[in-house]
Amino acid sequence: MTGAGAGSGAGVPELLLAALGLAVLVLAVLLVLVERLARTSRRQVRELQAAVHQLEHVEHPDELDDLLRGWVDRAPAGPFAGARDAPAREVLQALARGSRRRVEALRQLADLAGTDPVTGLPGGAAFSELVASAETSGVLTGGDAARVPDVAVLHLGLDGFRRFNAEHGRAAGDAVLAEVARRLRGSTRGGDVLARLGGDEFAVLLREAGAAGEVAVRLLSVVAEPVEAGPTTRARIGASIGVAVASAQGPSLLRAAEQAKTAAKRAGGGCLQVWDPDAVDARRDDELAAARLARGLADELEVHYQPTVDLDSGLVTGVEALVRWRRDGELVPPDDFIGLAERHGLIAELGRRVLATAVRDAPALAEAAGHDLVVAVNVSGPQLEDPQLLPAVRAAVADIAPHRLVLEMTEGILVAEDEATQRALEDLVAAGAFLCVDDFGTGCATLAYLRRRPFSAFKIDRSYVRDIETDRRTCDLVEGLVLLAAATGMGLVAEGVETVGQSEVLRRMGAPTQQGFLHARPQSLDDVVASIRRLAARLSAQALAGS
Repeated sequence: MTGAGAGSGAGVPELLLAALGLAVLVLAVLLVLVERLARTSRRQVRELQAAVHQLEHVEHPDELDDLLRGWVDRAPAGPFAGARDAPAREVLQALARGSRRRVEALRQLADLAGTDPVTGLPGGAAFSELVASAETSGVLTGGDAARVPDVAVLHLGLDGFRRFNAEHGRAAGDAVLAEVARRLRGSTRGGDVLARLGGDEFAVLLREAGAAGEVAVRLLSVVAEPVEAGPTTRARIGASIGVAVASAQGPSLLRAAEQAKTAAKRAGGGCLQVWDPDAVDARRDDELAAARLARGLADELEVHYQPTVDLDSGLVTGVEALVRWRRDGELVPPDDFIGLAERHGLIAELGRRVLATAVRDAPALAEAAGHDLVVAVNVSGPQLEDPQLLPAVRAAVADIAPHRLVLEMTEGILVAEDEATQRALEDLVAAGAFLCVDDFGTGCATLAYLRRRPFSAFKIDRSYVRDIETDRRTCDLVEGLVLLAAATGMGLVAEGVETVGQSEVLRRMGAPTQQGFLHARPQSLDDVVASIRRLAARLSAQALAGS
């Protein structure tokens, strides 16, 4: 028993030791787990602190979106481990909402402070106040009575930025704006104030008006350099700058500079324009005249006709339709309003109205001549872009006798190099119209253009005809054009014939087809019908007498 008791007594300590060892092991494991959890918690806390720090420095919604998107993509390793789980997403969304509210608050504070958040420049409101103050309290020149401060404003609009922004996104656009602002800041002088007015527009207030031109040229140069907007994105933009110097009269400096910038844009961009009150008045008059012309397209336009004759056959061969504008009872010649119509987008409708009127009047004109006539209608470059022109020409060809519609165009269209112009001309010829170069010899057309373009005739400009009797060189040039027409089989009309001597010289050269005051002036339909009858009779008599 004693042995048995001794064996049982020895087993208890062993069990206790084993239990104690197990407890120690469990405690060690727990300690390890606690330590790991602590380390994980500390790491999570550090990452969260870093995340909050990043959020505190976000100043733009796009930047915030990129930051949050990056955190989600890194889950579960990022500051929001398990961000794809619902609770974590809720935390993420709550933080996003809070951060967005903070970003919007920053924007509002920036507006109140007059600072643009993208470029760090003063904003439009603050700049306007500075300009207004400078206009009334600047350094005075020309005597105190003049009260003209020695200040100027440059209004700069970026060329091509809106297209770039639409193609590459706001982030890239903001990068361009920030870089442009940096360049502008480095190119202005210490006492000048640079601001972003909004969108793609900047402005500079110069404390010395005499330096405006020099500074503007420098700004044009730095903006024209390519801008790296990303690793693979390069922006090529330019600028249009309006310059306004303080004066005793006229609009505010900022308004005047904006008007000058608009003029620079209209001039094609990449340039500067100085505000000119006379130019502003002229532009306003131009806009008023265009508005008046637009109202008068329906009932104030008249089509007059000038006959073309062939001295060899003794016939009236055609008429040219010439538009006139009867404004306030007076006839306005085409040189005074065709350019106006082109500048203000009215030429397409005007041209279609003239064509329709000529088609309508063609039967009466043919009846007066005793045979079908060629009807010539002028077409300008902008009209070729009118999608309704080709259908109108097809309809006109169908209504006029076959092969009788001629479209006259200046050398500017003849020498145009773009494919769209070539296609438009070919389509008009395919529709049944003949093309004639008007005022040939006044531009830069060469024989190569006549060969490439589908023109079948040209008109010798009146400036050559005018001097044909008195200047031997001019006479030789005209004779060369006559030989050119004969060699190429092109038709030729000499316009501006005003004297019998001019007419005879041209006829002896081989240019019997003529147009000018000697034969008939442009007249309204009723008057030209009577004139064609008299002219036909006279030409017939001359032909009989000559034979």
